[in-house]
Amino acid sequence: MVGISKNNPRVRDLRKLLRDPKFRLQCQKFAAEGLEVLKECLLTGSWPLDVFVVDNHPTSKEVESLLEATETNIWYVEESILASVATTVTPQPVISTYSTIDVSFEKLMKEYPSFLVCGKEIREPGNAGSLIRSAAAASADGIIFTKNSVDLYNPKTIRASAGAIFRIPIVCSMRSSDCLKAFQDNSISSLGLSPNGALSYLDFDFSTPFVVFLGNESSGLDDETLTQMNQIARIDMGLGVESLNVSNAASVVLFEARRQRHQIGRD
Repeated sequence: MVGISKNNPRVRDLRKLLRDPKFRLQCQKFAAEGLEVLKECLLTGSWPLDVFVVDNHPTSKEVESLLEATETNIWYVEESILASVATTVTPQPVISTYSTIDVSFEKLMKEYPSFLVCGKEIREPGNAGSLIRSAAAASADGIIFTKNSVDLYNPKTIRASAGAIFRIPIVCSMRSSDCLKAFQDNSISSLGLSPNGALSYLDFDFSTPFVVFLGNESSGLDDETLTQMNQIARIDMGLGVESLNVSNAASVVLFEARRQRHQIGRD
């Protein structure tokens, strides 16, 4: 529980963790702004590496209470210093650092998943974070982002996930062709979402192992990927509405999957 100045190397590294993807990759660490992400981390049985909090801020006592049973270092800084480091318009009084949490595709598949989500070239950080949040809330077994997707540890992605990055296994930078082969080998049915799908998502059987594929914000799933899907489903919408935001579309389909699977559990 030590106070540090703006010239402290930890402050410089914190700024770089929030802004430099290459530095995050090199250090195998990332930073997250806000108390809620910290709470979510602790609720999942993990803990941060370091926590930087505004000195004498009302939040500092809560941070101390949350972390008293952990080995996490708490560093006290002036409000102006944390504001200069933060990436938000209204800076949070708490910024924490963590070891990276993404897992390998092989590790995920060894858990025999039956409910997966695959985001193909998702490039908008907010959408990626919301997709993670929806997948975790729907009780998916894991989420996969293909190559050319946004950096998982982008501060906007972490904020949009509302801490759900700690609640679901996440795989990054996979080739979709490698994923599809593994799914086929493990009898996991692939469902692609497209406005032109012949099947309504409501008519898909989510009771058997499956993976939902979602395309990027501007073009959706490409034709080559769609031809490799076991089935292609659409979300029927009101007149004049052509499509949904990718994270909203995911929420609609994933919660239908959750409903079907829970219904089977009650029968």
